[in-house]
Amino acid sequence: MRSVGAERAERDGWSLFFPRGAAGEFGSHEELGALAIDAASGRCGRVMRRSRDATTFLTRLRGDPGTGTEIFFKVIDPPGGWRGIKRRLRGSRAAHVAAISEALRRDGLQAPVVLLFGCEPATGREIISTVRIAGRTLIRWLRQDGRMLERKRAMLRALGAEVARLHRAGYLHGDLTPYNVMVMTGDAPRFAFIDHDRTRKSPAARLLRPRMRNLVQLGRFDLAGLTITDRMRVWRGYAGEFGLRNERAALRRVARMLAARIAREGASGKLHSARLAAADGMREA
Repeated sequence: MRSVGAERAERDGWSLFFPRGAAGEFGSHEELGALAIDAASGRCGRVMRRSRDATTFLTRLRGDPGTGTEIFFKVIDPPGGWRGIKRRLRGSRAAHVAAISEALRRDGLQAPVVLLFGCEPATGREIISTVRIAGRTLIRWLRQDGRMLERKRAMLRALGAEVARLHRAGYLHGDLTPYNVMVMTGDAPRFAFIDHDRTRKSPAARLLRPRMRNLVQLGRFDLAGLTITDRMRVWRGYAGEFGLRNERAALRRVARMLAARIAREGASGKLHSARLAAADGMREA
């Protein structure tokens, strides 16, 4: 496992790595390590999410329950079959998230601060802890603030520009959905991208089609209050920031890719007809 500039400790059968600097600011190695073992045993905080092979807990560091820094612990179970073989070939998932998050912040992009990551060699389980970002998911922001049209329009244009910054820095997000975009509002909207299990820094970010896949991931969701015109604002913000020479042609390409994606998922019963209608409207972009 890559150290990513981290200090190593052995605890209760776990090999834990603490990125230098983060623990000193948010908590001691002892405190974080104890919480990690509790999370691995299912005794830490409250469950925020369960997926096929991972469980995410939310707890607090320091202070009383109302004031401590909120942190996540994600406990990752080893997958079986072909997925397990691919995992072993790719290396540690937790170490990758720690490395890519550090690289994103170093390149001026917002990403969660990793407090620790590690593995349990006897079982193949992994764990990673991150600081909770002070913001709201794009989904929640739209529900709460999306009725204020000027704010919504400015936020969507800024979101497109931020995705362009991500790509210009050479990164492709592995799952750029509205659930993995955090919105931090102030004088101007700011964004953080989360869930970097499959995010990569790759020469492919120079190519149009891989970048457009991220825009398709953002646009394929049928969200209340998010119109076709709103999606175009995201894409135009992207085109303006990235400096695409032929904006309309690029947006048409995104629309075609999005329509194909929705048609595939609609045929498999994953999407309802309203989303297919939205795709039809986007073809006219």
